[in-house]
Amino acid sequence: MIADSPWGPAKFGFDYDPGRNRILIHIRDFWTVETVRAFAAAAGAQAQALRATRDDYAVLIDSRDFPVQANDVADLLPSIAEAGLRLTSGRAASVVGSHLNKLQAERTQTHPRMRIFMTVAEAEAWLGEPR
Repeated sequence: MIADSPWGPAKFGFDYDPGRNRILIHIRDFWTVETVRAFAAAAGAQAQALRATRDDYAVLIDSRDFPVQANDVADLLPSIAEAGLRLTSGRAASVVGSHLNKLQAERTQTHPRMRIFMTVAEAEAWLGEPR
């Protein structure tokens, strides 16, 4: 879950569910390029730590509280997804909060093992399908 820091509200957090072999990523609020850099470092560390024991985990991104971002931020996110998906053979699903968010995410996130959904149930169903 997202835990606030002494510097203010956190904009992202990570949880690993070993039963589902899934990283749950929570993202929220408006980001700056600096937030993207911090997220990239934290996500990379999380993925590397998990990859030491598993290389087939899935990723579920809860971005329902992540509004449409400025282009400079949105354009940086695909490279983070690409780097993360190179560390696993699993799928990634992102759940967005609006149709406009879905359009932005689908424009920027084009990895073949990543899909964008409007509900958690749809995302979980796709992650659970045989590959």
